[in-house]
Amino acid sequence: MSATDLPSKVDSIKNKVNKIMMMHQKVKDDMFKLEAEKDELIKTLKERRTIIENLEEKNKRIKLAKSLSESNESSLDVKLRINELVREIDKCIAYLNR
Repeated sequence: MSATDLPSKVDSIKNKVNKIMMMHQKVKDDMFKLEAEKDELIKTLKERRTIIENLEEKNKRIKLAKSLSESNESSLDVKLRINELVREIDKCIAYLNR
């Protein structure tokens, strides 16, 4: 290895280091963008889950109201049915809180 080869090898190493640094920065930028996208998707998912839960609850109430209006059940039967539905809702809430 001659003294004239040394500067060219140093320049080559500098170029490679610069290239690696640029690639590293690009990966960091991409990772930042993906993290932001992930956070946005998580937020959207939570909003959609809330909407689904609300719609499911509304659907249960509609079904209950419909079944109560269509039947001539005694008030005791209605209370038992409502208690059963409340227990189901409590189970769902407990499941969601896990």
